[in-house]
Amino acid sequence: MADVSRRVRSLWYAVAVPAALAAAVAGAMGASRDTTPPPDERGAAGPPAASAPAVSAPPPSAPPAEVLYAATQLLIRDCMQRRGFRYWPVPRRPVPELREFPYVLDDVSYARRHGYGGVLERRLQEAMAADPNARYVRELPPERGAAAVRAVNGDPGEPDALRATLPAGGVLRRSSHSCTSEAERRLYLDLPGWYRAVKITDNLAGLRVGRVLADPRYAGGVTAWRRCMRAAGHDVADPAAARASVPEPASGSVAAGEVGLAVSEATCATRTGLGRLARRLDAEHRRAVERRFRTEVADRLRLETAALPRARAALAAG
Repeated sequence: MADVSRRVRSLWYAVAVPAALAAAVAGAMGASRDTTPPPDERGAAGPPAASAPAVSAPPPSAPPAEVLYAATQLLIRDCMQRRGFRYWPVPRRPVPELREFPYVLDDVSYARRHGYGGVLERRLQEAMAADPNARYVRELPPERGAAAVRAVNGDPGEPDALRATLPAGGVLRRSSHSCTSEAERRLYLDLPGWYRAVKITDNLAGLRVGRVLADPRYAGGVTAWRRCMRAAGHDVADPAAARASVPEPASGSVAAGEVGLAVSEATCATRTGLGRLARRLDAEHRRAVERRFRTEVADRLRLETAALPRARAALAAG
C-alpha cells in the first residue's frame, strides 16, 4: 500500500536517524553503510557544527517507550564523548502532529487541517536534513567522519555481530561494540536478546498491515467506501490510490485540492464504517501475529520493563 511507505517515514526518523550519518560519509567518500545507529563528535576546538535543542527528559507519566528512547539517546551521547566525538540527542517525534493512517484516513478534523499530511512530511524531511549529527559528520575530515560513523555503528561484518532474522525473511546485523550497542547493553543487559526481540517485533506491523489489506472483509468495506467516494465526485479505487494521486507539496501550505480529497476520504470512511472495520481487523490480526511471535513479544516486554529503572536513573543523571 503506497500510503504505508509514506507514513513510515515518521518512524524512520526516530529509529534510524543514524543511517543519515552513515549516508553523509558514504556520499562524501564511499564509506560503507551499516544497518542501524547514529553519531557525533567533539573536535579539538571550535563551536558545534550545528546547534540543536536539548531533548528534555520525559515527564514521570511518559510512556515507557519515550523514557527508554530518551535514555538511549543520552547514553549514546556519553559513549560518543568518551570516544572523542560529539552527539546531539534527537527527538523521537520531531513532528508530533504527523499521524499514521495505514488503511484509510478517517479523522475529518485532521483531514481539514492537514490533508494527507504532506506538509507535515515535508517538515519531517527538513528536520532530518537539518539534523546536527549528519551535518557534523559531513563537516569532519573524511577519515574522522568515517571514524565517527564506526563509533556509533561499528562494523556489522564482525564475527560477534548481533543478528536478527526478520519475520518476512532477511537477516539484520549490527556491531555489538558500537556506541548504540553499548547504550542498549547498559539498559537491557541482554543485548543479543534485546536486539533480536526489538528487530523482530518492530517488523510485525508490516505483517499485520499486509494481512488486513488482504482480508476479504476489508475489501468489502473498500467497495462501500468507493461508492461513497464516487458519489462525492472522486473516482478512485481505494484509499491508497486516492493518496497516490496527490502530488508532493510545493510549499509550506496544504493545497485546497488535497484537503478536499482527504476530507471526502475521511467522511466516507466514517459514513461507511470502513474506519471502524479497519481498526477492528487491525486488532484481530495484531493478536494473531503476536501469538505467532509470542516469544519475541514477551522477551521485549520483559526486557523493557526491567530496563525502565535503569533508564530513569540515566535520565536523572543527565
